[in-house]
Amino acid sequence: MVLLVAGCIGAILLVHFLFPGAFAAVSPYHPANGSGTDRALEIGDLSGDAPPLGVGAENSTVLLLEPMNDDERLEALIASTSVPLLELSVGQIYSAHIRDDAALRDRAADIRSLAGSLRADALALEVSPEVTSVRSDFIAALDEFIAAGTLLEVSVPLNRSVLDEALGHQILGAEHLSDALQDCKSPPAGSPDIEPVSMNLMADPVPAFPDALQIGERFCYDDAGGANSGSLIVSQVRTLQSFHTAGLKPEKYAAKPGESFLLVTIKATHLGHKGDGTNYRLQSPRENAFTLHYLGETYRPIASPGPTNQGGSYSGGALGRHESISGYLFFEVPEDFDPSHAYLEASVGGSRPVWHLAGGGAA
Repeated sequence: MVLLVAGCIGAILLVHFLFPGAFAAVSPYHPANGSGTDRALEIGDLSGDAPPLGVGAENSTVLLLEPMNDDERLEALIASTSVPLLELSVGQIYSAHIRDDAALRDRAADIRSLAGSLRADALALEVSPEVTSVRSDFIAALDEFIAAGTLLEVSVPLNRSVLDEALGHQILGAEHLSDALQDCKSPPAGSPDIEPVSMNLMADPVPAFPDALQIGERFCYDDAGGANSGSLIVSQVRTLQSFHTAGLKPEKYAAKPGESFLLVTIKATHLGHKGDGTNYRLQSPRENAFTLHYLGETYRPIASPGPTNQGGSYSGGALGRHESISGYLFFEVPEDFDPSHAYLEASVGGSRPVWHLAGGGAA
């Protein structure tokens, strides 16, 4: 627990070091009271009434800023709120560590409220296609912080399983937030202009993830303590229009018009224990650790429906030595989904492996 607190504090410091200009140069984000409104930053006498524009004031300087577009508003929103989100997340961990239930409940409510408000602000922006993935990462981070805050707010006093689940959400939230910040970084000054590329509709598209694994390839990893080794395999891809759950009261899932369900088979395996430690359990990634990338858009798995007429759902968890779990991840995708343009990313063991879904046998 102490190491995790230190790691989260380190993440905050890393944000400060990697993005010093993001918090000094980017204007504080304020939800716009109407689109296209000009804003002015007045520097000088801040204690009294500022003189109106156009009236001479020897001790006051007025700097007019250009109106911000929604892409810039999103970048300002991410830059100005990342540290408060991480600070609240660390505060939750510390309160849980010292068993201060009142402080834990308050901080959990604060982060849930802040993340919920930021989520609404981000979704209200009409961003360009170039920064859609940035917003998707930011929204994914906020969803994880909201999930952690909700768990910690309603489950006081905590048990170990709830705390572990909340910490998992916080770690994923920090990872998605880091991705959003990295993508917000502006190109360095003096970098050469990018030459325009002529469009050749017959040319093969540049792969989104050139080093992606192929269907059936195994990704091996160690857990955070290095005591256990595991593997992850994406082995099959298929699409369908409907399915139903198994059991006495089956529930039917039907795709919306213009959409279909994508089923991706995941298998996680505990390969073995090493070292002298006594921890023989390996945490395999939960379903919310996976992200589908398709034609510039990102998709998250739907909630696990459980056993279905197509097979079992994938839901990660703790594995004993040499145990395996497998099942489907379910996504809602466009009806004309083409797996040759799709990539599945996982957050596992501190790594982010990606599989290219081409050749996975879509049906």
